[in-house]
Amino acid sequence: MQTSNTALFFLEDDCIRAFGQETGCTLLQQAEELYQDLCQHGNDRGNHVIEEHLQSRLFPLMSYYKALLKHGIQEDQALLLVRETAHKAAIDKKAEMQKLGSLPFAYLIFRTGVKRHMKKHFPPEGWQTEWVRCDCQEIHFNLHRCLYWDVTKQFGCPELCCVFCESDDISFSGLAPKINFLRNGTLGSGADCCDFHFIKAQ
Repeated sequence: MQTSNTALFFLEDDCIRAFGQETGCTLLQQAEELYQDLCQHGNDRGNHVIEEHLQSRLFPLMSYYKALLKHGIQEDQALLLVRETAHKAAIDKKAEMQKLGSLPFAYLIFRTGVKRHMKKHFPPEGWQTEWVRCDCQEIHFNLHRCLYWDVTKQFGCPELCCVFCESDDISFSGLAPKINFLRNGTLGSGADCCDFHFIKAQ
C-alpha cells in the first residue's frame, strides 16, 4: 500500500510501531476510509477556517481513533495511542511558543495579537468566546461553545475531546516562564466552559 498517497500518511510510523507492518497498514487504510467518510459528512458551516480545523486536526485523529475501536482495541488503549500521536504535534507547537516566550516583550506581543488571532482562527461559527480580561497582567477568555467538543459529540466520541484539550496545555507551556498558562476546566472534561488564563510573570 502506498501510504504516502493517503491523507493520513503521518500516522504510518505510529501504526506500524504499535501493530507491525501488515496490521499497521491495514489500520491506516481503515482510518483513511473513515476519514474520507467524515469529510463527506462534516459541516464546515460555510467557513474555510472551520474546514481546515475539521480536515487537518479533528477528522485525522477521529478517524484513527474510530479505526482502532473498530479493530477491537479497548477505548482506554485507543485513547492512549491517539494521545501519543496528538502530543507530537503539540510538542512542535510548544517549540513555536518557546520562540515567542523568549522575546523581551513576550507578554505585550501576545496580548497585542490575541484577540485578532482568536477572531481569525476560532471564528464564531465554531466557537463562542467571552472575553473576561485582557490587560497588562492577565488575558482571560472563556469558550462557552467549541467546535472540537461539538464535533466529537456529533460523531459519537466525546471522550476524544480531552486529547485536544491536553494539546493546549502542552503547547502553551512553551510560553513559560514569561507567560504562565492556567486553566480550571474544559467542556470536554465536564466544565461549563473552557477557561484560558495567560498570566504575565512577575
